[in-house]
Amino acid sequence: MGLNSKLKVGTLVHIKDLEGKIIGLINYANPQDNGKCWTEYRIKTNKGERWLSVDEVYNEYSISWAANGLCGQIGPEWHEVDSGVQVVKSASGDVDVDNGERANFVEYEDASEEKTLSVEVWSDGTEFSYGYYIKAEDVLVMGYKKPPIFKSSNSSNWVSLLVICIIIGFWAIPFLISLISSFLGSNKKIEPYLKKSDKYDQVTSISGNEKQKAMVYEYSSSATTDTVAKDIIDGVEGNTESITQKDNLSDETIGILTKNEYCLVYHPEENESKVYVQVSSRKYNYTSNNAPYHSSSATTDWYRGHYYGSSYSTDSSKYHSMPSAYQSYNGTIIHNQGNGYFDSYSSSIRQSSVSSRKSSGGGLSSGK
Repeated sequence: MGLNSKLKVGTLVHIKDLEGKIIGLINYANPQDNGKCWTEYRIKTNKGERWLSVDEVYNEYSISWAANGLCGQIGPEWHEVDSGVQVVKSASGDVDVDNGERANFVEYEDASEEKTLSVEVWSDGTEFSYGYYIKAEDVLVMGYKKPPIFKSSNSSNWVSLLVICIIIGFWAIPFLISLISSFLGSNKKIEPYLKKSDKYDQVTSISGNEKQKAMVYEYSSSATTDTVAKDIIDGVEGNTESITQKDNLSDETIGILTKNEYCLVYHPEENESKVYVQVSSRKYNYTSNNAPYHSSSATTDWYRGHYYGSSYSTDSSKYHSMPSAYQSYNGTIIHNQGNGYFDSYSSSIRQSSVSSRKSSGGGLSSGK
């Protein structure tokens, strides 16, 4: 009998020096590994929150905890051992996911192959976690404590329930307004902003496969890539998925990823005082591997490696019926770790924009 069959929400466990209770669980599948499934259990322990990962296909078991202080910096002591896509198949208990949600993941090990570092890139941010491997027999089931359930046995409980519903309703109205405002803001795209802004001049377009095009713009005044990236983030009100800067250096090439677009901010090879912005649908990137307009070989290599590392896994599920230019890609892979300076900046702009729309009446008559 496998370990998963012994564990459920409410199970009391003892794992090495940890004692705790399972308060939630998530069942995942990896479509890039023949749909392989595994389960992660959220545990409230005597040493804080921990996650128990149970993979009974490969017989791998581990304990992990949040390590978001990394800020995207993966040191040389870690080497990659696995990557792919994790899709939520089901969940129960106290976990903040919905069926069908997905994230790109990268798994690292240290030289001892005993400690782990995990990166999960979700649509709303990137999560990091440290951990270590354990054995299945290290997980001891100590009992079961039924999760609390709201019960009503008399009229006073019904009154309490009515009061709770009124309170929830009172708070739900501004939440719904915020949700609608966020949705309205999420429709902003990079290419329409560049086309309308007087800060950018269109240079050319590049034709790709599947009738896709990349548009190239030049920033109209002298600037750094940092300045231009901030202007674009402001222009789309922070509605980005991730932003990565080459080598984490100021005034270097920057890749901006949104739900449907890929944007590259870079200096053209022949004139580094200029800043070019190439923007395209992610379908363009998936189906074409053209070099960016007048880019150096280093910029081109980074552009391809970053698209492959940040977007290809997700796009291959979305555009699986189309031939991909990256199907046999064997170049450098640039993993987007998230949580960097520009991701934080974009998040602050997004929150400010949502607050602004709410304060102006919910944004229902903005005309955007």
